[in-house]
Amino acid sequence: MRPLTAARATLWAITTVVWLAVARLAAAFLRNELHWRYVAEQSRRDAPWYYRLAGVWGGSEGSLLLFAAVLALVASLAARRMQRPVAVWFGTVTVAAVALVDLLWASPFGALDTPALRGFGMTPILEHPAMAVHPPLLYAGLACSLAAAMVVLDGGLPRAWLRRTLALVTLAMAIGGLWSYAEQGWGGYWAWDPVENTSLLVWLAAIVALHAPARPRLGLAAWGFTLVGACIVRSGATPSIHGFAEQASVGWALLAVLGASAVAAAVLLPAGRFTIAPVAGLTSTADGRAGTRADVAGVAGVAGVAGVAVVAVSAVLLLVAAGTLLPVVIDLFADRPTVVRGEFFSRTVGPVAVVAMPFLVWRLRVPRARLAHVGVLVLTLGIAASTFDRAAQVVVGPGQTATAAGMEVVGGGVTVQPGPRTDVQAVVATVVVDGFTMRPALVAYPERGGVLAETAVVSRPWRDVQVTLLDANDAGVVRLIVRRRPLMWLVWLGALLTTAGALSPEWAERRRSRRPVEPASSPATR
Repeated sequence: MRPLTAARATLWAITTVVWLAVARLAAAFLRNELHWRYVAEQSRRDAPWYYRLAGVWGGSEGSLLLFAAVLALVASLAARRMQRPVAVWFGTVTVAAVALVDLLWASPFGALDTPALRGFGMTPILEHPAMAVHPPLLYAGLACSLAAAMVVLDGGLPRAWLRRTLALVTLAMAIGGLWSYAEQGWGGYWAWDPVENTSLLVWLAAIVALHAPARPRLGLAAWGFTLVGACIVRSGATPSIHGFAEQASVGWALLAVLGASAVAAAVLLPAGRFTIAPVAGLTSTADGRAGTRADVAGVAGVAGVAGVAVVAVSAVLLLVAAGTLLPVVIDLFADRPTVVRGEFFSRTVGPVAVVAMPFLVWRLRVPRARLAHVGVLVLTLGIAASTFDRAAQVVVGPGQTATAAGMEVVGGGVTVQPGPRTDVQAVVATVVVDGFTMRPALVAYPERGGVLAETAVVSRPWRDVQVTLLDANDAGVVRLIVRRRPLMWLVWLGALLTTAGALSPEWAERRRSRRPVEPASSPATR
């Protein structure tokens, strides 16, 4: 068997085994096999089937298994066009290592001595429709960064896979931000949390690599940040509101995978210069190997402005990386827990983003990348506008009127109603804010020993009004946080446009590839 064929066959075999493990775990959730410890911890017998299925990735063990499976599938798809066996073996060994870390240090297949009767269920905040989409979509985006690294090691240009990374991670972060904005009750969509930042690092690294076509080896950086993020998320090295049940051993094992991956990439990186083959009519093939002379000329024509943009985005990348990783380093060597607050990122990243804005506007002149740049511009404007929010805490009783965040708030009393589940109840406050009737709630989850705020949001073109219930008494007096955020819809629209723009070159290439090729005319018929 040829080395390349053997490498592909091994990768597909690992992919099959890992996905069979995911399928078996999913079946255990759907069939309420509560004698499994992980199923009992992340599922309830009376939960809807879609929440039981989401329990597969609701905890650390299952989510890491799903991550390994998605990595394997994406690596297998990328390997079909590879020419160097070492590039395929890099993906194969990486996938196998991540899968082994899960099965050896965080296996979801352990059994209980006594089966659970009902199951504990996922954390209440995770029982949301976004839970079915956000994690798998994010894992798919991160897995595309592995495919990009494999293409680099194969001597090709990773632009196609970097675009997929950018598109999928953008959409996943937007869904996660919308989920937080609507459900968590703190009024925001981005908290500069370490787990959030790790996804942002991959996103920024993909942008830098896409805008530096002369240095395709930068395509390795996105995959490096993916593994760094996995180490941080799984180890609990930094405090996070999004972290799983941390296991330090898993984090250290993934750190070993990161180190081995970096050494292997350095050793396997092909020598010599990367080139763009002049294939007429194409900007790039599916594996990023080909491009036109006109495309190369276009790249050269915008090199100056693109260079400034790359420097600006690289500066943001370094600032976010420093703020995210510094606490880990301090805790490791000084044994002193440290947290970098959001003010650091806002005060450092914001000015750099402002400097980059004129160059982003100038890049709208490039037709092939216009939609993506419009999306990033709209997204940036939405983020900037949302910082001019107003928030105020107010106490009102039934029929009483108060002013908060420049808006009139009228109390309408309190009721106790059935909660999102049949076994929980919700305290619902009725208030009229600036003419809109809103009903924020507090839902008690006895088995978790906590209360979850259900925020009420009214969206209008110029502003969003958001109300969070803090507490209430039997007399109907409520304490609320009222927020007013301008132009929030630009954030969600910008994310959608960026996603579509990142994928549009690929869609255009597929349309061109389906067109019949007309035979060249002979000199006699010209």
